[in-house]
Amino acid sequence: MTPVERPFLVRGRAVPLARYLAEEDIEGLVACSCIGNEVSIDLADTRILVSLADAADAVRLNFDMVQDGPAKPRSWSRRLPLGTGPREIATRIALDVRTLERELAPLRRRPPLAAPVQRRPD
Repeated sequence: MTPVERPFLVRGRAVPLARYLAEEDIEGLVACSCIGNEVSIDLADTRILVSLADAADAVRLNFDMVQDGPAKPRSWSRRLPLGTGPREIATRIALDVRTLERELAPLRRRPPLAAPVQRRPD
């Protein structure tokens, strides 16, 4: 029996980013996936989801971050010129992730203390 050749379909703007994100120096990177129009970056205690979308004359990067620690979830976006290639998009994503890591570093070293709960006497 001869093997059946099965073509598979690769779609989405995020797929070409995988190669370039692998070349970026993202400290603490645990996992990264590029599927469809989304990039998921997992760090030790933080997950960042980046959605890529075309918006008029720009590429819009929508970032959503959640952390298993004291940081509250965050969302932000970036606009890049429409002709921006995958290498430049990957560099921008990595830059935002590194910036976020610097911002979260103090919280990891010294998490905020919980405020004492004040109770009224009955």
